[in-house]
Parts: sequence; C-alpha cells; structure tokens
Amino acid sequence: MIISKIAFRNIFRHKRRSALTATMMAGGCFLFAIFIGMIDGSYDNLIEMFTRDRTGHIQVHSKGYLDKPSIYKTIDEPESAGDTIKTLDHVLSWAPRVYTPALAFAGKKTTGIKVTGIDPEREGMTTRLKNKIDRGRFISETPRNEIVISKGLSGNLKAGIGDEIAIIAQGVDGSIANDLFTVSGITGKGSGSFGSSVCYMHIKTAQEFLGLPGSVHEIAVVLTDHARTDGTVGLIKNALKDLSLDVEPWQDVESQFYRAMKADIKGNRYAIMVFTIIIAVGVLNTVLMIILERTREFGVMKALGTRPFQIFMLILLETAFLSVFSIIIGIITGILANWYLAVYGIAFSTPIEYGGYFFDRLTAKITLKSLVMPAVIIFGTAVFVSVWPALRAARIVPVKAIRSN
Repeated sequence: MIISKIAFRNIFRHKRRSALTATMMAGGCFLFAIFIGMIDGSYDNLIEMFTRDRTGHIQVHSKGYLDKPSIYKTIDEPESAGDTIKTLDHVLSWAPRVYTPALAFAGKKTTGIKVTGIDPEREGMTTRLKNKIDRGRFISETPRNEIVISKGLSGNLKAGIGDEIAIIAQGVDGSIANDLFTVSGITGKGSGSFGSSVCYMHIKTAQEFLGLPGSVHEIAVVLTDHARTDGTVGLIKNALKDLSLDVEPWQDVESQFYRAMKADIKGNRYAIMVFTIIIAVGVLNTVLMIILERTREFGVMKALGTRPFQIFMLILLETAFLSVFSIIIGIITGILANWYLAVYGIAFSTPIEYGGYFFDRLTAKITLKSLVMPAVIIFGTAVFVSVWPALRAARIVPVKAIRSN
C-alpha cells in the first residue's frame, strides 16, 4: 500500500520526466486509435458499398447455382420465399433477379453481355442501382422492351439514350431468344470497373424473353447491419426449410473479393506489430533514462532498508499509473479524431480504386476495438518493457549507487 502511494506521488514529483513519458504513450495510444478506427471505417464502408451496390448481404439460389450457373437452375416460387424472408429479424428488403449471358448488337458493333432481370421497385429498396444512373432514367415499373446499360457497354456498342440494341440469347426451351430493346438509361455514378458488360431489364421482360414465367435465379437479401450476416443465414435456412435452395452470405458469393480483403487486413496486422515495437522501444528508452537519473535515489532507498522487490514494484507501478493517465488522454483524443473522420472524413485529391469501387475520402469508425486494443497494447507494452529496468534498479548496490553522479 505504501509503495503504491509513493509510486503515485513520484509521477508528480518529476513533472518534466513524467510529461515526456506520458506524451510518448498518449501519442502512441492516439495514433493506434486513429489507425484502427480508419481500418474499421474503411472496410466497413467498402463492405457497405459492395453489398448495397451489388450483391446484397445474403443470396438465395437453386442448389449448386453458384458453383455452376445455369438458366435451368431456378427458384420457382420466389414470392413465397421472399415473403418468408422479409418476416425475419434484421431483414431490410429482398429482390429477385434473373440472369443469362447473351450477345448484343448495335450498328456494326457486337459484344458479349450479361443480362440481368430486376424488379425496379424491389431493387430500388434493396440496392443503390437506381442511384447509379448517370444519363437517362431507370427502368419503368411497367414491363417494356427497354434496358439500362453500363457506361462501359455504352462505349463498346457506341449506343446512347434512345438507341436500339438487339440481344440474342438461348431460351429455357432451347430456342433462340432475340428481340430489340431501347436504351433508357446509362449507369456510371460510382460504379467503378464492375459491370462493364451488364445490362438491366425488367424482370418480367427477362422472364418472357427467356421463357421463365414466374421463376428467378437469385434472391438478394439486404440486412440492417452487415455484421448480422452469418446469424441471419441460419435463420433464413430454418425459415425456408427447402433443401433444394442454397443460402450463402456475401463472403461466399464474392469469395475472391473477400479473400483479397482478408489478405489486406492481415497486412495491416503486421503494420500494427511494427508500430507496437516502435512504441515499446520508445517507452523502454524513456524508462531506462529514468532509472539512470534516479540511481542515487534507489541507492538511498536500499540503504534505508527498502527491499529489492519493493523497488521493483515501485517502478512497475509508476509506469502502470503513468500509462493509465496517458491511455485516458490518448483514448479521448482518439475518439474525437475518429468522430471527426467518421462525420467529415479526409477528401482525396484523386479517387482511389479498390475492388472496382472508387473512394473519394478516408473515413473512420468508433468501435470497441478502436478503444480497447490501443489501451491494452500501450498498457501491456509499457509494463512489459519496464520489467528489465526495474530488475536493474532492484539489484543496485547501495554504496556504488550513492557514490555515482
């Protein structure tokens, strides 16, 4: 108890020395909090863009569709399945889709495309595709022979708003499906490099075009929070009770993208390790300097009967108390910085592309991880690197220590 009081008072006895050590640890904690906050915020933003713009958080397909897509692997009662899914907790909306590869012709230009049939109303509530229209308008809610194409496809076919495009595909019955479609809109806002060969049409138009009355290939589900994806997958499986259907989270649907993101996160862990080592070396250097400055003090304490263990604990407690004060300051300033970045962000002069999406600003997120992890690392590192200097002080020979300058 006495050692604890002495350790606490020693922090304020040497204000300049304590301020130097506290600045080192508080600065490290502050930078850690911002670094982790920016990592969490950036990936959270990326996942939100990826799932809300493209895949949804969960997808339902006919068994084996993801491994080997085919127009014959369909969900025959999408309305019933969708209504069941909508009643589950954390489900925001759902949207049916129809897919098929096709050939598109416009003038003398020909290219392969991916036709996507969507329900304009449900798709508008599920993804942000409607907001990606750069020119023209979105697909009408009434089925018509009109399509929305990507900016890349518009450039390849040299087709603009109001132009007609001939599309040829294979129908479910084996016949050749072909028809003329008028371009009503062109996507391009924030869509990145994804979907350069995709065209969208009303789902009923696509079903009639392919001979798929009432059937779909996919049901995309969006949740209130992507963090609830894994738990909701199980809820949907239990609710549907259909072994002919696969229910997959976005991590499985876009496994290549997810693996790339996980590899990037792993690289950030190495950066955190390097940062930890730098902080540890700085704290160790500061504590060693303190021990050298206080050699005579420790010599006098031992001469008066202070046991080596008490000196050892004195130094550890001083470091622990100082680190706690520093962590409080670092966490508070880190929260304020992360809040500012979450609300305003830092604008990039040139947008950065990642996974087919362009980021025009750097954002952060206040999470429990960004609060606890820096505190634990700074406290643990400070106490750990103090062990060796504390042992050295505990082994001081009183006579030599008192005589030293």
